Amino acid sequence: MNKLNYPHHLSCFLFFSLFFSFTTFSQSSNSLSFDGSNDIVTVPNASAHIANSTSGISLSCWVYATNPSPNYPNFDGIAGFRNDASCDFYLLHLSATTVEARFRNSSGTDYTPVITGFQINTWQHLVMTYDGSTIKTYLNGVANASMPASGSISLSSESLHIGYLPFSPTNFQLGGKLDEIGLWNKALTQSEISCMYTNGHDNSSPNLKLFYKCDQGSPGGSNTTITKLIDDKGNIDGNLSGFSMSGSSSNFVQGKVLGSTVSATICKGDSVQFGNDYYKNAGIYSATFPTSGSCDSIVQLTLNIDSLDTDVIWSNPTTLFAKLGGANYQWMNCDDKQIIPGAVLQTYSPTQGGNYAVILTKNGCTDTSACEFTDIGLTENNLSQLSVFPNPTKGRFTFSQGMDTEAGTLFVINPAGKIVTQIEVENQAETVIDLNLPTGVYTLNFRRNDGKTGSSNLVVTP
Repeated sequence: MNKLNYPHHLSCFLFFSLFFSFTTFSQSSNSLSFDGSNDIVTVPNASAHIANSTSGISLSCWVYATNPSPNYPNFDGIAGFRNDASCDFYLLHLSATTVEARFRNSSGTDYTPVITGFQINTWQHLVMTYDGSTIKTYLNGVANASMPASGSISLSSESLHIGYLPFSPTNFQLGGKLDEIGLWNKALTQSEISCMYTNGHDNSSPNLKLFYKCDQGSPGGSNTTITKLIDDKGNIDGNLSGFSMSGSSSNFVQGKVLGSTVSATICKGDSVQFGNDYYKNAGIYSATFPTSGSCDSIVQLTLNIDSLDTDVIWSNPTTLFAKLGGANYQWMNCDDKQIIPGAVLQTYSPTQGGNYAVILTKNGCTDTSACEFTDIGLTENNLSQLSVFPNPTKGRFTFSQGMDTEAGTLFVINPAGKIVTQIEVENQAETVIDLNLPTGVYTLNFRRNDGKTGSSNLVVTP
């Protein structure tokens, strides 16, 4: 039985399925870490997307700042445009609890409201908007400082800076992490910002011109082949410079989780429908669901797989033992694929030779062990003409029945007593077999359809 824990209002979006032919992918929740020294992202000619905009400008991001006392000349540049002449639209960590939001128009006139109540060492959501008459700022979805302003930006060749702002002689470098950096050619409204703070960006918005989700690479892993910060809108990728791209800093790391979170556990082999996709592998996945309001809801699913321990061992020379405790057990005969009536304990003692397995059920999940071979009650090598050549072999060999032939099944058993494969043999003297096996001594057990049995050893060399 599949187990799921999720908010009630999402119940109509999350379904389980037994199909398992769907391709899966993991949606990361990463961010980009900056070491405060020389890590920078530069987006060339980004101002072309907001130059002479008649509907305003907006810049947003999630930032996790770590500098406890930024001050001149060691302010922490967060993101934006800055040429200090005719094109400024940026956010800068000014002091431990304040952020400077500056707009400088093409005439060189600047306007600088200051966001208050900012906190370090925790994720903070910042938005700066300009609608042609007022600069407004927002901290964690709530309106903060504002200031009347005028003019526009007409320069179309200025770069967008992420994780730093240019300054001479030394850039203002961010120490901390950034996530979900967006640039719009419109002034976002309070309702749009509230929605974005809770659920993330509306990537379908035509006014969202640049969007850097930072969901690249392996968090904290080796990402040295990555040289671009991908623009999710497909317009301009950012150039990464100075990053080590390895370890817990100066690299892609765990980011801000947006929206709701749910968890699910499914049985191995099952799959879950989440949004429009199906998943069967453990991982973290994201999907967007419509709500009754004006903004969509982002939900992150943590999917776990309940894999039963199907290992079976011989507890003594005549008794099989299923290692999984607290389960329901049903032993079966692998040769005729029939269950064995009454064999429902954790142990089973075969009364005759053959191949046996156990069907295990626990927590609503069912799985079957590999088949175990026993020669109890069998007459060994009553097929005296069986032979294998060449022997030793690298994996390709001929199995010969000699003159006495009959169709049957050849079981290949590894040194640990596990059946690694079984081959259906025709009623013919010789059968060529090609196997890819690790080095070792294997047992070949041949069970003919007329009941006769025989065995031989096979030595596999490198």
